[in-house]
Amino acid sequence: MELLKHLTRAEKVKIRKAVVKELARYRLSKFTVENSDNDNVAFHQMIERAIERLPTPERFLIEARYLSANSEYLTDYNVYNLKFDPPISSVTYTKIRDTALIKISLFLNLDTGVKIEDLIHTNYPVEFS
Repeated sequence: MELLKHLTRAEKVKIRKAVVKELARYRLSKFTVENSDNDNVAFHQMIERAIERLPTPERFLIEARYLSANSEYLTDYNVYNLKFDPPISSVTYTKIRDTALIKISLFLNLDTGVKIEDLIHTNYPVEFS
């Protein structure tokens, strides 16, 4: 994704922290909360729709690293070396992860402290005839 080139490392970290927090909240409520109030159901559906829209490598990475029952005990290294078949490099993993997290952030409209929408409009202006 071209947008990655325009984000600073600090911006990527802010986005990652915000999205990972939401994914952890999803995982926690999915695996521990048994009541199905409307807020939880809506939240689960929103997260699931965001993940379903991702391309296959991004979806696989997010599900393996952040949504599995034992994801708290997995490291990035475990995912890119043991879960991906064939294994991928850490650089490729980071690009796939960051792209997926940005897409999820945009889909969920999270307040990450980074104005991704402004970057999109600045770097990819849309012209109407």
